[in-house]
Amino acid sequence: MFRSINSIAMLVFLNFSLDITETAAASPMCNVVIFFLSPCESFIKGGADPAPECCVGAKRLIDQLKAKEDRIEVCQCIKALLPQLGPFDPNRVPLLGQKCGIKNFFPPITPATDCSK
Repeated sequence: MFRSINSIAMLVFLNFSLDITETAAASPMCNVVIFFLSPCESFIKGGADPAPECCVGAKRLIDQLKAKEDRIEVCQCIKALLPQLGPFDPNRVPLLGQKCGIKNFFPPITPATDCSK
């Protein structure tokens, strides 16, 4: 079961990363964001509760952030990636943190979000 979940996550990651290779979101940190948050796509787009793989990935992403600069870079990456998902609700980003039990996840992220704050 775990092997099939990893395979699916990798396919989603590869498909999603191919779509952004020509954007500013193709930074090394964005590759990490894509890897960890790709299972969250349906939730961010308005789907039911986040899948367990989504929560695991979101927690692992937060664990990677050691400095304020890391949070800023991840915020900028999410900000660049979200419009590529199609219609989404920016309020689903902080809701992801609530649903997965992650304190201080990220605020709603829109094109107007100032990631430096």
